[in-house]
Amino acid sequence: MIQGARRNIIIQYSIIFYLLMIYKWLNGMFLYQFRPAFFFTRDDMFTWLFMRTGIHRWLLNNNAGCILFDVLFYSAPLFLLATVNRKRWSWAAAFWMLVVNWTYVQCYTLYPTTSIEGHVPWLLFPFVFLFLNEKTFSLLVEALRYFFLFIMASAGLWKFLQGGIFHLDEMSGVLLEQHKDLITNSPGFWQTSLILYLINHQTISYLLYALACVVELSFVVGFFTKKYDRYLLLAFVIFLVMDYLIMRIAYFEWLPFVIVLNVRLLKASQTAGSNNLLFR
Repeated sequence: MIQGARRNIIIQYSIIFYLLMIYKWLNGMFLYQFRPAFFFTRDDMFTWLFMRTGIHRWLLNNNAGCILFDVLFYSAPLFLLATVNRKRWSWAAAFWMLVVNWTYVQCYTLYPTTSIEGHVPWLLFPFVFLFLNEKTFSLLVEALRYFFLFIMASAGLWKFLQGGIFHLDEMSGVLLEQHKDLITNSPGFWQTSLILYLINHQTISYLLYALACVVELSFVVGFFTKKYDRYLLLAFVIFLVMDYLIMRIAYFEWLPFVIVLNVRLLKASQTAGSNNLLFR
């Protein structure tokens, strides 16, 4: 029933979370490793309201405070896992994760680290975990799936609306702008050689650009059927890896979205004859 599905999703979420935690620690991406000394101000109302608390200023040059925030953020899924079979405590753990995640991500992305767009899963999944009601939980997981499909498909559509898909030199120009620092500072690096090759061979770089567009647009299929979700999952993982290798954009923190495409594992928790909306 729903509790089995919810437990399954929480376990998958936690596995991905802690694998990414190891990756981030090895790459010096914990808050205490950044040692923030200044912050940026984003142009949105929620950020302005949050900044009124002064938490982001308190963390500046405050190594102990940064360690505390890292501990709170990276321990939150453990509390959820520990209480997953206890409804009242599970709700409290999910609410705690929601508060911690939103506070941590707000602070983390105000500093010169990474963009807040790359942390969307950490903001949305705790909200889903708050709900124990079968129908509500199912609908929220469905909503999360469609949100993810929309983001991916709209990225492909934007390449048409922006006009980049109609220009053979688009990808070469994007690569030159994206990697000008790498080309200047590390001319002998293997990734620099790859990027220069793509810049100098516009047809090949354009084909990669067009292929990325096709992959993104293919997520439209998910709006009509879940039959191909496993292929969309594989395409998304390959897309993330290629985005990192070619564009140096590490959006690995979007990996939790593979959970909403992992129909096979989600169905494992469904009992025979269940009419749960999540598995229709």
